Amino acid sequence: MELSEKYKFVPLLISADINAGVDLDSINMSHFHSATFVLIFGADLSGDAILTLNSAVTDGAKTTAETFSYRYGSAATKSATADTLTDRATSAALTLTGTTFLSRMLICEIDSDSMTAEQPFLTGSLSAAASAGTCNAFAILTPRYPGHAVASAIPA
Repeated sequence: MELSEKYKFVPLLISADINAGVDLDSINMSHFHSATFVLIFGADLSGDAILTLNSAVTDGAKTTAETFSYRYGSAATKSATADTLTDRATSAALTLTGTTFLSRMLICEIDSDSMTAEQPFLTGSLSAAASAGTCNAFAILTPRYPGHAVASAIPA
């Protein structure tokens, strides 16, 4: 089975200025076991934005900040150890200190079983606390029923 048939890859955000705060695209988790969010911050990151993964009953709503696990690269992108990850930690509101996450990759993971019951929509959110910064993000989802044509996770 190909990687693209085993997992669902979902683009969530492309090079957005997070200064004013920004929401990632929502994901409908009802047909997926878990989600892994991959965020890569630009070289212009400063300030201390806060990342939350919020569940809700409807697309785009942010009702409950869910607890997720995370790890991040130990060095800036293109450095020899950019793919060496820190120890696993958990948070429901992760402070993204600009000096720590500058040019780094952040990986956040959440199981759908741990989300608030009856709230299948999941939306990542970066607060307006950053003074500057860009971010790219995508998610890798584990489908309940993998196969050649896994249904879209992006609400219509």
